[in-house]
Amino acid sequence: MKITISCIFLGLLLVNSNAISSSLTKRNIQVTEKNEQQKLADFDQWIDRLDVKKEISGTFLYARNGKVLYSKAVGKLHPHKNTPITIDSSFNLASVSKQFTAFGIMLLKYQGKLKYDDNVKNILKEFPYSTITVRQLLNHTSGIVDYEDLSDIYWDQQAFTNQDMLNLFSVHKPKLDFVPDTKFEYSNTGYVVLAAIIERLSNQSLEDFSYQNIFRPLNMSNSRVFTILSKQTEFPSRVFGQDNDELLDLYKIEGVTGDGAVYSTVGDLLKWHKGLLNNTLLPESEKLEAFRRTTLADGSTYNYNFGWFVDSKSPHNMTHDGGWVGFRTFLTRNDKDDELLVFLTNNLYGVKFRELRKKFYSAVDADIVYAADGFIICGKNSTSSECN
Repeated sequence: MKITISCIFLGLLLVNSNAISSSLTKRNIQVTEKNEQQKLADFDQWIDRLDVKKEISGTFLYARNGKVLYSKAVGKLHPHKNTPITIDSSFNLASVSKQFTAFGIMLLKYQGKLKYDDNVKNILKEFPYSTITVRQLLNHTSGIVDYEDLSDIYWDQQAFTNQDMLNLFSVHKPKLDFVPDTKFEYSNTGYVVLAAIIERLSNQSLEDFSYQNIFRPLNMSNSRVFTILSKQTEFPSRVFGQDNDELLDLYKIEGVTGDGAVYSTVGDLLKWHKGLLNNTLLPESEKLEAFRRTTLADGSTYNYNFGWFVDSKSPHNMTHDGGWVGFRTFLTRNDKDDELLVFLTNNLYGVKFRELRKKFYSAVDADIVYAADGFIICGKNSTSSECN
């Protein structure tokens, strides 16, 4: 075979080009990493300034590819005590809790104890609506009204449980706000009913079920379902909600679970993310159910499913936030690229939460920036202005 000088020159040129390209790529990666590190340092200094002015209190974590790139703890556990918040402090997750309730339902389905399209009344005989399904509760398409409207009128006792809520609906049978599956309307009631389903089918409280089936297997040692009715009241890592220097604590309807009531830490939520990523508790085929968008009766879709807002552009990006008794919480994760961002705050009155997220997003080379079409839910009785 005849090899010409030009062929040799072309081969050397290609080798050199590849080497140059590889060198440039490595250099670009190094520059990007350096820029990100500097931007994260700038973000950290900004948090410190807010902390000095007592304008923020909470924990923050960002991880990518199994590596924690940023973590931070500022503020104090209780407004009247000087105990500092640490990275292992447990925050009330508010509506971020809903993903754990939904996962409990997914576990029961995997165990063959229910189907998503089962009628709820077949499981909870006292439930007054014969056409509502488990799936509609999971996706906020049931039309069921807010339980707080009933409890405000008909309940004056200190404690209020999931069964108490069911009994109110059984007795008063409030009319549905809309025909199931015809629209999306965020519903705390639906998730309390889901908690009641878990309790009925497992013969356990949601607190015990979650500990045995989620928190303990994933070694989430500082996570638990906690209410004013919890038998185990000792909770040293618990953070209290605050409004400036005023305590915001649990009150009468805080005996219910499912729509909230999970306490956790940023480190435990990283373990949760890894457990989902690695299919530790459920196989991939079961987990994929949570990545689907909700389909309504008219064929239209909505980007909420099984306790998550699912990114309309990438179903592997999943987000939820929450707000309750002084807490504002936010969790977003990418199940494909292994990214997690968590903000847990208990006293956020000096900086808008939207500004906090925006400031962090500008600091990282992340694919988890949520395409926020319809993402305005913050928690019980929240309005969009509260989500700022």
